[in-house]
Amino acid sequence: MLKEGCGWKALTPFSMPWRPTSPESLESIRRLRHEVEERGDRRLALLLAGVELYATLGREFELLEIMRAFAHEMHEAVQGTPSARELEDLFNRDGPGDSPPA
Repeated sequence: MLKEGCGWKALTPFSMPWRPTSPESLESIRRLRHEVEERGDRRLALLLAGVELYATLGREFELLEIMRAFAHEMHEAVQGTPSARELEDLFNRDGPGDSPPA
């Protein structure tokens, strides 16, 4: 699903319609909130804190969804492959022409 006008493709059905483009965006919101609070506008500071929380939690939730999808894909890809212990045993076993030590 494409977000109109932005060209963003939704990663999950829970994707946020607005996202900061970089960690610097979150830091800018944080600095602005502190400046506004220092000036005494507590209501605007509270609103900015809500925006910051929304953006931070939304990004974390999307990351969790991406990791969950990746885990499912990787499980299917590695299912049935030998374990590290099995590979080590296979590597260390005697060759077909070698006789075991007496």
